[in-house]
Amino acid sequence: MAKTATQIEKRKRETENRKKTTNAVLKLAADLPDHPPAKGTRSPTAGTRPTAAPGQAPPGPAVKCLRCDGTGRLTSDCNICSGRGVMAVRCRKCHGIGTYTQEAGPCVRCREKGVLLDGTICPRCKGRKTQMAFTSPCAQCSGSGTFNAPCKKCGGSLRIEIHCSNCNGTGHFQRK
Repeated sequence: MAKTATQIEKRKRETENRKKTTNAVLKLAADLPDHPPAKGTRSPTAGTRPTAAPGQAPPGPAVKCLRCDGTGRLTSDCNICSGRGVMAVRCRKCHGIGTYTQEAGPCVRCREKGVLLDGTICPRCKGRKTQMAFTSPCAQCSGSGTFNAPCKKCGGSLRIEIHCSNCNGTGHFQRK
């Protein structure tokens, strides 16, 4: 939606007024004493300057962040497993196909001898020196091609904690 020149000018005036008000508040806050008033004096503004504990709020006027409720951290669904706690991983044995295939030809297990090194008959070719071709469902993934593994990011807890981008993890929001 295009804005008219009048609307743009009004917006500029409002922004300038807001900046002036902010600067006046900052100047007043800087002029307030750091120590509490003497006993017996009553002033509506005495002792009301917010002081920040080390590592807490940044200097200047700041308020408790509403997005993280002042904790500096947000809890959200895991973006890797979509809040399921497990991830579908491609089966390594069947390469995600779901079937195990053995081609016909010379037996690789016994090297075309029919017996293994320990003298037993080769279980793959049954002593015939050639292996038979066959296809069967993969035993590792039960023929699905994938299996569920716990999520590496959330560890199966379904939720992760991240720094609040609104207050940069401080818990206090400061208008820039």
